Amino acid sequence: MAQVLKEEVRERISGAALEVFARKGYAPATMAEIAKAARVATGNVYLYFPNKEELFHAVLPDTFVDTLSRLLRRRVEALSGIADIGTLPDGAPYHAAAEELLRFCIDHRLRVVVLLSKAAGTKHASFAEETVERLVKLAVAHARSVGAAPVVTGTLRFALTRIYGSFVATMAAALAELADEADVRAAVAHVTDYHLAGLKALFEGARPSTRGRKETRS
Repeated sequence: MAQVLKEEVRERISGAALEVFARKGYAPATMAEIAKAARVATGNVYLYFPNKEELFHAVLPDTFVDTLSRLLRRRVEALSGIADIGTLPDGAPYHAAAEELLRFCIDHRLRVVVLLSKAAGTKHASFAEETVERLVKLAVAHARSVGAAPVVTGTLRFALTRIYGSFVATMAAALAELADEADVRAAVAHVTDYHLAGLKALFEGARPSTRGRKETRS
């Protein structure tokens, strides 16, 4: 007689897999470790998920990745034409987009942590890097929308890539290391304030009229 699979066991395995992936990363995680965290025999894990790759995609489906990408883009695009977010009223689209993204990340913190910092060895291994590239492009577009019109040189792109790489890594660390939601929100607010102020100064310094020498555009 075929064994009857139980939804409760499947959910327990999925939850344990997320915890192990977020703590160790996909590549070094083993099905045995996931089974131990789920309090089931390793053989039982294979009854529900034939291999680690399928287990990963079950807990981190493409639809989730697409949603996170869309929310990230919406948050940045909501700043278009706005030079100072301090002038925005509470109900402004930017604040709504920022809250929607943060709420999503807090509600799905382990999935976001895995995507941003622990996905090596999966089809989403480049998600963080691709996110940084998208954010750099969106940041330049935003600067131009408020009249900053920066000259996008090789060195400016290098700096922006490192800045956004640090920003993404810090967001992942906040979700991974701060258990309390209020602490996550406070940390994100601090980093965002610093980030936006720094970008404003960087783009102002990259205006053509302020540069004393030419660099190769990229």
